Amino acid sequence: MLMSDAKIKGLIDSGALVDAVETNIGPVSYDLRTKCFYANGAELSEVELSPGDSVFVGSVESVHLQNDVAARVLLKNSRIRQGLSLDAPLYFPGHSTRFFFRVTNVSANVIRLDTSKGIGQAAFESVEGVEHPYSGAFSDEFSFSGLASYEGAYADQVKELEKKKDEIKGVETRIYGNVMTLFALFAAIFTFVNVNAGALSGTESITWVVVVDLMVLGGFTLLAGLMDAIVSSHRGSKIKWWIITIGLVAIAVSIIIAL
Repeated sequence: MLMSDAKIKGLIDSGALVDAVETNIGPVSYDLRTKCFYANGAELSEVELSPGDSVFVGSVESVHLQNDVAARVLLKNSRIRQGLSLDAPLYFPGHSTRFFFRVTNVSANVIRLDTSKGIGQAAFESVEGVEHPYSGAFSDEFSFSGLASYEGAYADQVKELEKKKDEIKGVETRIYGNVMTLFALFAAIFTFVNVNAGALSGTESITWVVVVDLMVLGGFTLLAGLMDAIVSSHRGSKIKWWIITIGLVAIAVSIIIAL
């Protein structure tokens, strides 16, 4: 059963809800104040969340829950309408901690958050018959500890996700490289057709056609080599310098013939 405002005030008076102010007590919840945000190992007083971004939030208030009280953090109605979602654990009887929860921007807009306005609210529930109060990895957590003792347990999963992310980046790079190569190939074929059509019609000399053909061949080969160099640098693979060399040689020969 959810605790009423009178019982929440009793939690403040008894020291079970610490650093709280009575003006933040609602009918069946307490409006949490924001102490700071946690991102990239730093404590921040303000953050800007792009669509899909998340950040951990720490409250000003902390709790020392008795064996007959549990607590959960809920998102304030105004923040739901703003476009945020909230993830938080169930705080078990016997848990002493500051409130830590994660908020995510699920809207299509950038949302700016700071410590001047609250985000979450704590609701307290009466519990009966608890024989084993909480004594887990996040006991007495008053400074954000991340994964705490679970970091080693999830390390392999994190590495696997990072590997998948790198694989996706590699696929994107290959697709980009293939598209650019096809574009250069089609452009080269179109140019060769136009140039040699002029030779077949007798409007251009053979020497001029050879010079232009070599210039086109060299130019597009050089372009393909430069695109390969860019893609290879992203992949971490070796650059095919022979492609660039062929392009430069074809351009040089066309210049010599023209002179």
